[in-house]
Amino acid sequence: MRALQRKLRGVSTSAAIWLALVLVASPLAAQKTILTLTGGTITFPAPTAADYIAGFVNSTTGVTYTVDAQTGTSRTTTISIRSTSADLGNGKVIADLEWRRSDLATWNSITLTDAQVEQKVVIRGALNDPWSNTIFFRMVLNWTSANYQITLSQTVP
Repeated sequence: MRALQRKLRGVSTSAAIWLALVLVASPLAAQKTILTLTGGTITFPAPTAADYIAGFVNSTTGVTYTVDAQTGTSRTTTISIRSTSADLGNGKVIADLEWRRSDLATWNSITLTDAQVEQKVVIRGALNDPWSNTIFFRMVLNWTSANYQITLSQTVP
């Protein structure tokens, strides 16, 4: 009986390993998730003196992202943000463009490398499926970075 027990253990061990590989591999193989963005064009109003005093101007809209699992079961989803430009033009540094999630108060300077905005575990049709949030933007202002000059000239009649 010992030979039969060893053989059965070997078969059941092999079956258990094969089953574990199938269960682990199949969720990884067929994961499809859709990312939808709305409000993608970011505009800033013309800054006022009050904006310069405050040191920033907020964008008129934000960008809302929605993550929606289409296939598979469980996965971790991560939203990241980065700049694709080295500067904002006219000598304005890219770090003057700041972002924050709508549910957080902390502003972050945008960089050329990915910065994690948010991460959630998604279970299709259940936990966090779908999930969404909004990213707001603001532009850092200072009197020296303005691209214009105002001069007062005065003459005596």
